Amino acid sequence: MNTSRRNPIHSVHTVKRMAEAGYTVAIQSIYYTVLIFTFFAFIFDFGNVGYVYTISSNSARLAAQDAAKNVDMQWFIDNQEIRLSPDALTRAQEFVSGMTDGKMTVTEVSLSPDKHFITLRAVAYAGLPVLNSLFGLQPVEIPVQAFAQPAYGISEEGQ
Repeated sequence: MNTSRRNPIHSVHTVKRMAEAGYTVAIQSIYYTVLIFTFFAFIFDFGNVGYVYTISSNSARLAAQDAAKNVDMQWFIDNQEIRLSPDALTRAQEFVSGMTDGKMTVTEVSLSPDKHFITLRAVAYAGLPVLNSLFGLQPVEIPVQAFAQPAYGISEEGQ
């Protein structure tokens, strides 16, 4: 009698347990792969949002400084008072459009009531390339605000 032979019932259970263990490993592998992909998608997309915010904030500051020079010259000569030129919003929009490839819209350029600073408000849009392609998420709207002091002490036109 050969005692080294296994019972066929035990070998069927062993193969079944090994198959179940293989399925568990495969399911865990898929789960962790999706989890890691989602993690990197969030990092990539929200890194893009941070990048767009930085570019938009910098361009808004520069546009506010540029708007500070857009003084209505005739009003200043007649009344010795600072007032923004009528095309200040259009010029600010052209300025930021060149820096942000049209991803930013200037909504307001205004002079404070006490005439001490100029406020520029804008909205930038940052895309989410990975999350948009997977889940159809729309671009993130980023409000941007910048301030500048108006150009006081103009001594000659065009300065």
